Amino acid sequence: MRRIPKARTGVAVVAMLAATAACSGGGGSDDARKPADDDHAAIHVDHPVALADQDVKVRIGGLGAHDRVTVAAQAVDRSGQPWRASGRFTADAQGRIDLDRQAPRGGRPYTKADSTGLLGAMLPTAGRGVRMIGSGDAFSYHPPSPAEKRAYGLRLTVTKHGKQLADRSITRQWLTKTVRHRKLTVAKNRIDGEMYTPPPGKHRRAPVLVFGGSEGGNSGEYAAALLAARGHPALSLCYFRCGKGSGRPDAINMIDTGYFLRAARVLGKEPGADPRRLAVMGNSRGSEIAQLLGQRHPSVVRDVIAYAPSEVVNGPYLAGPSGRAAWAEHGRPIPAGPIRLDHVRGTVLAIAGGNDKMWGSAQAARAIAAQHNSSGRSHQQIAYPGAGHHVNWFPYGQPGQEGGANGAVTATAGSDQEARKDGWARVLKLLDDGV
Repeated sequence: MRRIPKARTGVAVVAMLAATAACSGGGGSDDARKPADDDHAAIHVDHPVALADQDVKVRIGGLGAHDRVTVAAQAVDRSGQPWRASGRFTADAQGRIDLDRQAPRGGRPYTKADSTGLLGAMLPTAGRGVRMIGSGDAFSYHPPSPAEKRAYGLRLTVTKHGKQLADRSITRQWLTKTVRHRKLTVAKNRIDGEMYTPPPGKHRRAPVLVFGGSEGGNSGEYAAALLAARGHPALSLCYFRCGKGSGRPDAINMIDTGYFLRAARVLGKEPGADPRRLAVMGNSRGSEIAQLLGQRHPSVVRDVIAYAPSEVVNGPYLAGPSGRAAWAEHGRPIPAGPIRLDHVRGTVLAIAGGNDKMWGSAQAARAIAAQHNSSGRSHQQIAYPGAGHHVNWFPYGQPGQEGGANGAVTATAGSDQEARKDGWARVLKLLDDGV
């Protein structure tokens, strides 16, 4: 459950892992102490073009011995708003900086060596300063959606005393060239969503139906695109707040399971999809309907990925006095209360943060894992102690941070990034192995 301003949580993405490449240069220790020629400073990248959930090795070379410089990451979101994060670093005796091995001086904008630290720390900027976010707000860097652009760019710079020494652009892909996209509408398809279909491979792959939580809209589209780029047909489904004229409601109120089942059946017919292995991936409030689908319709849904989950059905959201129930089946309300998972055909994987301030998702994940599926196997959970509510989707990006007092960013942001990296790997394994 999230409170989100105009830039909704959902997604944005990229990475910086540091690594290889040696600087040229030789000579003895006297040469090493000479200041660098500014023309020789460079940012080395092993994969200038890579998927947005893929590591990118970045190293800075050609600096002077023990030079003190500022390294920055910057990008522009889909609304044209610049985002930026910078840290101060000291080169080694050979004039090199390895972001994977070295933390920024002073612990800002992050406290320990982290190749993705600058990306996770990016904030919207206004002129020269950071626009402060109000207490309790959730916010996120969102590049153009995969439906708009198949990739986005990120710029890395190195400066010293205000003078730029080096810069490098890298491209983060949502979709490979062979993945197809098409828009689905209520008017034409009876569902609102973005379909991403990879070319059929040697074997059919598990298709994935992706949807978000109380933020509404189509917040799962970045994740769906990346899943398709990795071989899984994926549909990002919007079930409420889908925009004017969409034909979808503006509240989580009597949202029928039939809508999701219709989407699942459309997805299961995509080329390369194995409908017997279909999985649903829901976040926050969306975790409720994801579990209900697995429990009530095991012939359609095999596995369930529940991010920041609830173990119970909650009441309607933004429905006003006319609200009846959040979810329905055949037009009849599904009562609030605990969600049983004993009819689920596959596995429910619950992923939560132990420092979730929105609701007790870690406790809910444990309750989910304490249940068994129709074959008697236990469901699975992983709770990341320092992470908050934003553990969902893929790594190396910034799906969301929460504003604290006086606009400060909550301390969970770094742990959220780590949780997304580990959690995404577990999700891909479940989809590939089905265990």
